[in-house]
Amino acid sequence: MVKTILGAALAAPLLLVALPLLFRAAPGSPAPASPPAEGHPLYTIPLPEDLPPREILLHNPYQGIDWAGATRHTANLHTHTRFSDGLYSPRRMIREYRERGYTILAITDHNHVTWPWPDLGHGAEQKPEHHGFHAMTAIMGNEISDVHHLGSYFTNYNIAGRRYRPILGRLGQRRADITIQEVLHQIGQRRGAAVLFHPGRYSLPLEWYYDLFLDYPHLLGLEVINRNNRYPRDVYLWDALLSALMPERPLWGFASDDSHRLGHIGYAFSVFPLEEATPRRVRAAMEGGAFYFSHAGRGRTAPAIAEIIHDPREGVITIVPDEEHLSLRWISLGREIHRGETLRYRETSGIGRYVRAELRRPGGEGVTFTNPFAVLPATP
Repeated sequence: MVKTILGAALAAPLLLVALPLLFRAAPGSPAPASPPAEGHPLYTIPLPEDLPPREILLHNPYQGIDWAGATRHTANLHTHTRFSDGLYSPRRMIREYRERGYTILAITDHNHVTWPWPDLGHGAEQKPEHHGFHAMTAIMGNEISDVHHLGSYFTNYNIAGRRYRPILGRLGQRRADITIQEVLHQIGQRRGAAVLFHPGRYSLPLEWYYDLFLDYPHLLGLEVINRNNRYPRDVYLWDALLSALMPERPLWGFASDDSHRLGHIGYAFSVFPLEEATPRRVRAAMEGGAFYFSHAGRGRTAPAIAEIIHDPREGVITIVPDEEHLSLRWISLGREIHRGETLRYRETSGIGRYVRAELRRPGGEGVTFTNPFAVLPATP
């Protein structure tokens, strides 16, 4: 079934990337019920002609969260140090993030597993709290950079024979003769997890990503926001993939600083509501989508979610922000289908294979994204 939906998605005229105003559904495809509210020609999926309100079930990835007892832990999962192409030591980057209130951090140096950290030559057996970072949860990781860049987590895997040379950088270094499929296989063999970094850098077709996510379940999702939203079309790729893969194959969105220097810190982050921020619980939340992610505005803050309330019997889901005067909109198949904190999803038209929410401040001062809620047909 997902292959059929992808076929409709790819029927859009991909050759018209430079002419977005001329974009139309491909001949023979159902016309959208209304003009697309937003989208990128490479990744926009034509809507079915009619998606009326109907009996559906919603899978809530936040179902297991005790919002009253949980602490919202701010995480950056894409960080560089001078062990690759960052400017500062692990100690300095950890301290900078800790001073800004972050409590979860992954150091993801290029082709180098900076672990254990801080790696200061004081002995691998020492714990982070010995260096004054007792409140920071350390996530093992690196950025595999000889293929489509991706974050590799919870494993010390690196491409054999590859090590980033901080002084030379990329000068004179050949790419390893390896495919991303081989890399993901190795990460999976070591029981690791992966996230695609900044896909907007590569301009690869939708079907390339589609096959990758189908083949590798430990590929958890993609970086929807990189730093100050350097690749704006990545959100459209995410919606296109959700439209093709959900509900059978969920994939989660992430936001990270991709920080190389201090001026990169604080633009994009993921928030994990956890009673205890251990690596095991962080991993479970990453795998289950039980987190939200944000792109900060000029004030380096973004809307926060106080609670998500789901009543499956009544078919109602409510997102409670912790501030007033926000714009909250619901997205399905890449289109806005409702505005407001509460969505009565059995009474709302236009809902396809998933629905997600965005919280925005007036004037664009920060935006927060939920992960997608899977839309399932109601059983008799």
